Amino acid sequence: ISYVEQELAESDSTLIEYVQSARNDLIKLRDEIDQIQHELEINPDSDRLIQKLGDSQHRFETAGGYDFESEVKIILIGLGFSENRFHNRLNNFSGGEKNRASLARILAGNSNLLLLDEPTNHLDIDSTVWLEEYLKGVNKAYIIVSHDRTFLSNTIEKVWELTGKKIEQYFNGFEVFLKERAQRKHLVEHRYRHQQEEIKRIKDFIRRNIAGQKTKQARSRQKYLARIKRIELPEEESSAPSISIDSGQRSYNLLLTMEKAAFGYGHSRLISDFDFNLYRGEKIGLIGKNGSGKTTMLKSILGELELIDGSIRIGNKVDVAYFDQELSDLDKDNTVLNELWLVDPLAMPGRLRQYLARFGFRGEDVFKRVEILSGGEKTKLALAKLLFEPANFLIFDEPTNHLDIDSRQALEEALIDYSGACLIVSHDRYFLDRVVGKIISLKDGRATIFEGNYTYYREKIESRMQDAAPKAVDPARRQEYAEFKKLSQMKGHLKKEIRSIRSKIADHEVIIEQLEKDLTLNIPKSDWKKLEAASKEKERIEAELLRLYDRLEELEKTNAEYSDN
Repeated sequence: ISYVEQELAESDSTLIEYVQSARNDLIKLRDEIDQIQHELEINPDSDRLIQKLGDSQHRFETAGGYDFESEVKIILIGLGFSENRFHNRLNNFSGGEKNRASLARILAGNSNLLLLDEPTNHLDIDSTVWLEEYLKGVNKAYIIVSHDRTFLSNTIEKVWELTGKKIEQYFNGFEVFLKERAQRKHLVEHRYRHQQEEIKRIKDFIRRNIAGQKTKQARSRQKYLARIKRIELPEEESSAPSISIDSGQRSYNLLLTMEKAAFGYGHSRLISDFDFNLYRGEKIGLIGKNGSGKTTMLKSILGELELIDGSIRIGNKVDVAYFDQELSDLDKDNTVLNELWLVDPLAMPGRLRQYLARFGFRGEDVFKRVEILSGGEKTKLALAKLLFEPANFLIFDEPTNHLDIDSRQALEEALIDYSGACLIVSHDRYFLDRVVGKIISLKDGRATIFEGNYTYYREKIESRMQDAAPKAVDPARRQEYAEFKKLSQMKGHLKKEIRSIRSKIADHEVIIEQLEKDLTLNIPKSDWKKLEAASKEKERIEAELLRLYDRLEELEKTNAEYSDN
């Protein structure tokens, strides 16, 4: 089992040494080979050393040692590290880079179960897409804690939702989970209302007859009420915020103008010759790889960094509010309430507490110190501070980092309804699709504008790549490649469905075992209703299990035929 933590301990290793340390078995074997080779230089005719070297090299090859170094490089490049940083000391890396290094180390290891805690939090979109493809192809089990909905849709088969101090299980992927969760909640609410009506009717009967001729019946129903298992409504998550954003005064139509703007540090240019106008009500997504200049552009707009060239002008009646992904505006020694009080020292405590409740801080939560808040709570507090005063131009740098799905949805809805303008740096593709109507992509020192959301941007990029790709001149080879690609995709779908069917079979067998235990031990023989219900459910599960076994046999036969070909 390997575990990717959200925070990485200090290490004096270089980046590549740290990642390669995931396979200490290979490092020891390589050292052993080097030592034997050194001894052979002194005693080249030793049959014992030659035999020993051959044995060590064979073990090294069998364990994947000769491919390991190239595999590590592929993983590091996939997660956004350039080769010229492979030998830099890890202690000199940023927090986000250390987290990516930790993820790389886990992927390079030989564990067969990966525990990934928010693996996409410090990845740009390209690296997140790479990780999705890597996880699809890896022959390992994994459990992911994540609030990135597109990432979850593309990587997971089961969902375990922690809600109301319970774990609810769903078996058909993330998209189906969203629908099934709503259906389950609706069903529980329906059963709850029906039971409450029945309880009310019985209580009314007891009240009317407890001292009359039907006292015995009334007491019997009292006992029934005492034994009945009450249906409880699903607990609402107290941390889910209800956000609204006030845009304040109406600005002029043109909020921001950039002309031939060049962004960077000192004389080092990250982006050159950018012309851009931002108008009232527009919502813009700013995307690009880590280090491409996104935060630099934001800080230049805010006046915290000097432009290298060109000009930036803020329009009239524009009130700017900035969300900093580093959350540097929060004082760790303050309480939640005092932190908000800094925004308006004259505000009444009741008004502040009512406002904080909309962001999930209820009751005694407002007296928590900032230092002990979770990452998501700190983000929500920073948002609460930012949005307390009206602003008609919001600049966000990674606002969804650490936010749970309900909080992301609340922020999305608030921004959709917001009448002001937004410039948003984000790697959350689902969030960008819902909120923004224009994308600015930073790549290779240039900023390019796309009139649409993130999905539109991806379609345009893929279309350009297809147009730029050289056309195959040999129709036979083109057909051969198409058939190979189709066969590979079919094999991949087959293996995925086989894994899913096996998993469902295991789950159904556990359910049958529990039902058999209920029928023989747990359900009283006098309770024929429960016995009948359990027996019918057992028959239904057994029928489904037979269908799954038939399907598995069919899939494995097809897979064997493909493998033979």
